[in-house]
Amino acid sequence: MDYPRFTVIIPQKDRSEYIGHTLKTCMIQDYPNFEIIVSDDCSEDNSVEVIQELANLDSRIKLFAHKEHLGMRDNFEFALNQVKPGYVMALGGDDGLVPGCIWEMYRIIKETGRQLLTWTPAGFSYPEKEGGQNIFYVRRVKDTGVKFIKSEDFLNRLASTFHYQTDDCPMFYMKGVASTELVDKVKSRTPDHCFYYCPTPDGFSGVVLAGEVEDYAYTNKPLSITGDTIKSQGKNYMRADKKSKFEAQQFFNDNIRRTMHAELASQQYSPLVSLMTADYLLTARDLPGWPGKFKMFSYESLIKASFDVMINRPFADEVLERELRILQEIAKQHDLIDLFNNLIKEKKRKVLKKKEGGYGFLITHSIRFEGSSIGIYNIFDACLAVNFVFNCHNTLSMRSVVEFIKRMFSFIMSRRKYRLVGFPQLD
Repeated sequence: MDYPRFTVIIPQKDRSEYIGHTLKTCMIQDYPNFEIIVSDDCSEDNSVEVIQELANLDSRIKLFAHKEHLGMRDNFEFALNQVKPGYVMALGGDDGLVPGCIWEMYRIIKETGRQLLTWTPAGFSYPEKEGGQNIFYVRRVKDTGVKFIKSEDFLNRLASTFHYQTDDCPMFYMKGVASTELVDKVKSRTPDHCFYYCPTPDGFSGVVLAGEVEDYAYTNKPLSITGDTIKSQGKNYMRADKKSKFEAQQFFNDNIRRTMHAELASQQYSPLVSLMTADYLLTARDLPGWPGKFKMFSYESLIKASFDVMINRPFADEVLERELRILQEIAKQHDLIDLFNNLIKEKKRKVLKKKEGGYGFLITHSIRFEGSSIGIYNIFDACLAVNFVFNCHNTLSMRSVVEFIKRMFSFIMSRRKYRLVGFPQLD
């Protein structure tokens, strides 16, 4: 075909109640050279049946149902290895694409000549229990066209903030697309020739890919929509209930031989975003020939930033104890144990007195809706509304509001210009 291939990989496990909606957001794409690769890691629910049923309807869906457990990282790596040359992005089993997004990716890549593109996604949170409330939101940003982010500036910002979860982080998980040429460059640098050289498959992709280019493209347009469910791995890390602990421990066991960087005391993987960011930077830095550049960070700043994360996130106590032990070992290695002990004594955690609200229609940094109140019950329903909400926000201004009021007043007044007359008389 004349158009380059775009591939979406969806490595998933036990997402039967969500994966069908995710696949439907892919099936409505009409880009002519498009493929969906689903890699199922031994699901214990009926995920495979749901996926296969949709694959029977759409030949672009390729299902790989594994009989032996791979683990998150190896499942992502397997799916990535099935991708043909072109461009690739990844979705979780509860995320989605926005209508027409593949065409928009193609347009931006063609016009800019860049191999790496990222964007600000919309979001949908499934209810935590049947009959509960959900949240659909679109970030409240103005469409400023395509910008170019200098990779060195981005990497230096991460080395200062220790926070990779930013709008312009070019990870191709949920919010970015990269050429397979860039992916292959990374593979050629890692000792095991795997792209995902860190345990988590999201942030590392953004850091290591950014370092492979001088700059990359960024747009405010929400080309995808992230899903959030009770099964999300990020939530499992913070909870201490039996099921969450089991799933989190399985992830840790899958990566027991893949510790964090030696400068992070070779500790087991930590879900603290600060330590993940540091691990991504250090791991990418040590890859042979990696061209990325950033000013080396201070470990004192890293420890302080890690405490800030623990202060503001709702970790269960026993989960927090694990992270404190990891951080303690890092502090010891860098002769910062006094700082660590002082922070433990001085810092206080924020604890919500009651569950966070915010349902219904709200305008904060995002335009938010309680989805079911407007007929949105899943990620597919939500994806259909993204472009409308985003475009409405971008056309809304004080001038447009004034024009709307004027037109409304003119219409009302025009209704008053009628006069009553009798009917014509018939012979």
